[in-house]
Amino acid sequence: MKWMPKFLLILVLIGNFLVNISSVAATDINTAVTTSLENENDFLNSLKESQASLPDQRELLTQKNQTLMSLMQPLNQFKQSEGITSTTSKNGDFVLHGNYSFDDTADSGSVKLNWDKLPNLADGYKVKRSTDNEKWEEISTNYGKKVKILNVYPKDANLDADFLIGWMAKINAENSIAVESVPLSDFNNNPDKYLKADDGSYKYDGLYFGSADSNGGWVAGVNDLTEKSQPVVAKFADTGRSIILGHDTITTAGQGGHPWFNKFAPKLDLWVRGLQNQNNDYTMGTNTIWLSGTQVKFIDPNGDLAQYPNKGLPEVMDIQQTHTVDQYYLYNSDAIRWMVFLPTFSNNGSGSFNEPDYLYDRQGKKVGDDNWYLITKNNYAMIQTGHTTGACTPDEAKIIANTIYYTSTLNTSNSGTDPKANDKAAPNAPTLTSNDTNNDKFDLTINSQDNPSYYYYQVTGNVNDKTTNKLTPKSSDVIQQQALSDIKGYFYAIDSNSNPGTNAANVKYKDSDPSKVDTSAANFLKVTQPNTNGNSATLTNQQLLKNSKNYIHVVAVDRDNNISTVQTTKISDLVLSNRSVKVKVWMDSNYNGIIDTNEKIKANMPIHIFKKNTDDSYEELQQTSNSTIKTGNDGTCSVNYLQSNTYYVGLKISDCRAMFPTVSGGKSISQLINNKVNTISHDNYFLTTAIIVNKDNDNRTVNLGLIDQLGFISIKKLPQLDFGVSLIPYSGSIRLPNTNPNKDENTLTIEDNRTSLQADLSDYFVPYKVNIQLSAFKQGKEKGLQGSSITLTFPNENTVTVSSEQTDKQLLLTQQPSQNTEDTTKFKNISLNVPQKSVATIIKPGTYTATMTYEIENTP
Repeated sequence: MKWMPKFLLILVLIGNFLVNISSVAATDINTAVTTSLENENDFLNSLKESQASLPDQRELLTQKNQTLMSLMQPLNQFKQSEGITSTTSKNGDFVLHGNYSFDDTADSGSVKLNWDKLPNLADGYKVKRSTDNEKWEEISTNYGKKVKILNVYPKDANLDADFLIGWMAKINAENSIAVESVPLSDFNNNPDKYLKADDGSYKYDGLYFGSADSNGGWVAGVNDLTEKSQPVVAKFADTGRSIILGHDTITTAGQGGHPWFNKFAPKLDLWVRGLQNQNNDYTMGTNTIWLSGTQVKFIDPNGDLAQYPNKGLPEVMDIQQTHTVDQYYLYNSDAIRWMVFLPTFSNNGSGSFNEPDYLYDRQGKKVGDDNWYLITKNNYAMIQTGHTTGACTPDEAKIIANTIYYTSTLNTSNSGTDPKANDKAAPNAPTLTSNDTNNDKFDLTINSQDNPSYYYYQVTGNVNDKTTNKLTPKSSDVIQQQALSDIKGYFYAIDSNSNPGTNAANVKYKDSDPSKVDTSAANFLKVTQPNTNGNSATLTNQQLLKNSKNYIHVVAVDRDNNISTVQTTKISDLVLSNRSVKVKVWMDSNYNGIIDTNEKIKANMPIHIFKKNTDDSYEELQQTSNSTIKTGNDGTCSVNYLQSNTYYVGLKISDCRAMFPTVSGGKSISQLINNKVNTISHDNYFLTTAIIVNKDNDNRTVNLGLIDQLGFISIKKLPQLDFGVSLIPYSGSIRLPNTNPNKDENTLTIEDNRTSLQADLSDYFVPYKVNIQLSAFKQGKEKGLQGSSITLTFPNENTVTVSSEQTDKQLLLTQQPSQNTEDTTKFKNISLNVPQKSVATIIKPGTYTATMTYEIENTP
């Protein structure tokens, strides 16, 4: 039987399809949240509770190897609440006690002294102070008491120079300084009448002379002391009571002078032109110049005279016009030159010059000069106020008030106060410790130990033997007193400079005064209640971790404004901790947020760690900001050296390439930060939920599952490739019956649910493609239609042909990201292409089937 040239063949291309869907991982972040906190103050609290027995426990605590700093905190509390008591260095005729304390309200420390009363005391007590137990100075201890001053002023028909009362009223000093007055002429007639009470005791703590130019003139007995009054005043001064001499009291003999006032020039070590019984080997320079000015300056603004009752006097002060004249301060003098005129000087108000007039010895060496405004020696003082008769600036009034107290060295009671025993020793350089507490901030504890200054005191007094009417001197114990102000706070600065420098901590000064630190400065950390809560301060600064490659410079400041050396430390050395977070990234193909055994790990994924700021921005830790911390071949990596804090693990969206984190229970993403302004680096990140890292919850493992975007793309409809019954030529093409673009049988529909993840990330989606592959045709178990192919024609006449002879996948469709939920293609034509007749393509009548496989993939 011959075969017909054409065969009637039933050919069915059954549209069996296999859809290979790649899954985008979804992540369930396993984070155990722990909120317990550990009280780091337990140890200190236990010490505070045992405060009453601190002296007995001091050795016990040391034996228990407690740190020196931990021990000193409660010891300081004990010390400050009771004051620092003195110790006796040498026993004397009577007992002396001392106690140092610091007054936060007054912002100053002081030593309170008390001693046994001496019977039959003559006049009062004098107090001596030393810093080395060898060189002693006589000091005033009347601070806090009201002192009484007699102003002996010049008066004649044209002048009533009773000005001191008004000057003290100008600065509201009436409550601390009581001033009475008497004309100099009346005083000269009967000085004891004015100086002494009826029982013969002195009524005043000091005398003030002078308040007018030339002290009113040059008339003996009116403008000067007399032969009768001068010895009485000298005897008054010998008791230790104050003598303050104003302008033109001691004066050059070339003007006619005041010879009786001039007798006090040696008490102040002044060299005055024309004065007898002084070194006549000295010669003056231009002796016609009277050095004058209207501004004066403290040589030592922190000196004792500047401390009470007016503290914090400016270094430069305004005064009324005044001058010196042929009065020279000697450089080798025991007197103290407290204040000098500021250049440019004038010659009693006219001309200008910048150098004072010097005093020279025989070899031409300078031994003194005439630039001084205030000089003291023991209980004597001379101040140039008074040239402008009766006039005194508020600054001058404060200087006079301080001078009155400074020179009132006689104490008529058995107690006194020394407010000038300042702590002059700098604290130790601070220690820096990072707090390992359960909070959401980075805390740095700064601590330092202050160092004391040491003072020695002794009190002397004369006992009157009523039998012999002789005075017997008595001396008290010699005591050693610590002055320890303790820590006021800390200055700090953060920069990239490893060199500490002299002011690396950027110390701020108040009113540009290097003796007064500005505690209101933003970079100052104040210690609250020094010696009660210890000397520590806490720096809570969320920029520290961000600046971990930089350095922090810190100095300690005590309450007497002494500044320690700089402690410079690299921040990364401070924040080292055993805390860590371990991250594991894998492809969560079933979206359950659990790592299953058949799921693949994700290697080489950069990991970022964030903490949340108070403004809701997310700040990345510096150690992860350069993307060098990545998952290894096992899909894990660790971020180490973390402080206790609340963190978030982040994946940069640009690193994920169309993958999304999953959460337990389904295809939903974890917390998403897609607003660039919310992250410090201004990138978009997927972030985990909060991860708390602390003492009880460290070395946490964060499982970060990913799902591919293909898990949200699926084939909804395929072309129905049933060619029906066809007469197959040996070569030709068979169109799909009833091919019509409007018919659903010719439609490929892709359902795209990617935008349901996050609509505003549509520009992040990676384009996908659809591949097809044609298997060999079979009739039963036998192959047939070998070499056949299928051509799909798009509406735009473009075609794609897939052959059963090809093993590679063939591109059918490339779909760009879209907001559409469906992407539909209706083909214009689908045809079966039959090859030329050959032995390999013999076709027998029957039903032939093949499989068309569709696969969705991401584009490269």
